[in-house]
Amino acid sequence: MRPHDTHIVIVGNGVAGNSAASAIRSTSKETAITIISQEPFPEYSACTLSKKYLSGEMGREGVFLKAPEDYSRENIATIFGQKVTEIDIRGKKVILEQAAVPYDKLILATGGNPMIPPLAGVEKEGIFTLKSLADADMIFQHPGKKAVVIGAGAIGVEVSISLRKRGWQVVIIELLDRVLPTMFDLDVSLMMRKRLEGFGIEVHTGEKAMSFNGNDRVCGVSTDKREVECDLVIMSLGIRPNVAISQHTGIELGSLRGIKVDEHMRTSVEDVYACGDCVETRDTITGDKMLCLLWYNAKQQGTIAGFNSVGIEKRFSGTIVIGTVDVLGTFGVSIGHTMGSLRDAKLKVIEGGSTWYHRILLANDTLVGAQLIGKTDDIGPLLTAIRRGDTVERLQSVLRDGSLLSKNPLRVKLSQYLEGAAL
Repeated sequence: MRPHDTHIVIVGNGVAGNSAASAIRSTSKETAITIISQEPFPEYSACTLSKKYLSGEMGREGVFLKAPEDYSRENIATIFGQKVTEIDIRGKKVILEQAAVPYDKLILATGGNPMIPPLAGVEKEGIFTLKSLADADMIFQHPGKKAVVIGAGAIGVEVSISLRKRGWQVVIIELLDRVLPTMFDLDVSLMMRKRLEGFGIEVHTGEKAMSFNGNDRVCGVSTDKREVECDLVIMSLGIRPNVAISQHTGIELGSLRGIKVDEHMRTSVEDVYACGDCVETRDTITGDKMLCLLWYNAKQQGTIAGFNSVGIEKRFSGTIVIGTVDVLGTFGVSIGHTMGSLRDAKLKVIEGGSTWYHRILLANDTLVGAQLIGKTDDIGPLLTAIRRGDTVERLQSVLRDGSLLSKNPLRVKLSQYLEGAAL
């Protein structure tokens, strides 16, 4: 089949879908591309919603990464504001509410859906999740001055800061024992918690939301320890893969209920690829199956799916989780695993810093994780070292060459560790 005879349909207009389209177009100007999205907007930065948009520091127009004419310029057809109801695998058609779109190759980049707990009163007005621009619009326009944020992951923390900047009283409720629980170990998390509390945000960890109070409109949250009055609730409890249109097609799902793909991002159905938040991936460090609902992962997988859909072989080597958060000017990064995520492993810790803080985790003297607060110049080199599975000796040899952490007191800590290990 000649390139101009091929029609590739991409379902999803986020970073994964657009990265796939860019990869295809970079190799072929003739291949027909159609992007379908239930949202009526061109591509926007979901990462800015919880930060600059909700804080009022960025206008609505600033969240957009593309204008409609950008798609036309790249000769990419778009169908926005229409929902995909099913996929006809045998007939190779994507069925919409008002039309059917034939395809030769199909790339599913359907993203994820927010987790909503089955709590009493969850349907009340004034209770939101934050996944889309439409969600952010409703939150931004909601009246009131008292907010409860349920969940203290990166999005929950960023939303809390944004609301506080706009004068809201904010209470965070987190079931686990710390803020940013999947990113940082407890002592590192405490640094960030102090920043939040110093900004006037009330934080309750180890506490479970039980129900939402009020008649039609929420006026409070009951936890297992207290009652909190509020005008607004934002639930930030994580994302699960959106596989609704895949479930009855024969496309195989993995054990974690994401779409199962191989290293080329191919699904179990011929000519169908999947990428981003909707897929199940593999932990590069442990080899375990995992879900990685992060921007950089979606971008990489989308690019690989796009290339492979036009016959250019690219392989996805697996995922290393990278989490970033900006807590009132204190930037934090987590790469790979934490003490909690490798609970059964025998880990060693090397840490150092005063005005900044670095922590490196070792399993059998191999780098498996890093947490950086404040000074984050070393993200790239540390990510490379963890991805390679470097031993601490190899990392130290790189330090001697001056190409990594050369001015960082952590270098001294590594030397001390090696000297101690040699004794």
